Amino acid sequence: MAEREDLPRQACARFEEDLILYHYQELSDATRHGIETHLEGCAACRLSLEELRSLLPKTIVADDPPAAFWQSYSNDIHERLSVSGNTTGWREVLLSLFRSWPVPVAATAAIFALAITLTLTRGQWWPRETPPPELGEMLSVTDNLEFLKSMDFFDSIDLLEAMEGQEGPKGETSHRAL
Repeated sequence: MAEREDLPRQACARFEEDLILYHYQELSDATRHGIETHLEGCAACRLSLEELRSLLPKTIVADDPPAAFWQSYSNDIHERLSVSGNTTGWREVLLSLFRSWPVPVAATAAIFALAITLTLTRGQWWPRETPPPELGEMLSVTDNLEFLKSMDFFDSIDLLEAMEGQEGPKGETSHRAL
């Protein structure tokens, strides 16, 4: 209504919003009494209120389609459902393989086959040959490692005995360590 300023029945700008609330009876008693007092003296606001009373009920009228529309809509939906329900595409066939029960069954069968294979072929995976002689020599060296370390100790004793006859730092002769 604000855009139609050239009409003489234009409501007062101060009361234009309140007239809508007055129509829907959503004003406090004091504000409603002030609007009624203003309406007694203002013909433009009275005409605007009458126009609101004639237009606003038309804005809330339900726009229900006729029964023929709903019947046509229902037939169309039923037809689409029957067409899509009768065909099985490749996607549905592929997805049927991955439904809830085949996957655990296939996994259980694979584990069972693996367990039987490993049980029945236990000794056949590695050859039953004797180790090469070089490996035996290496193992004997590691077994005698402690002995070889003690041999290094004996070399140190020989070094100390060789130094026995030499003098120490203050002119003393060194004594035998053992």
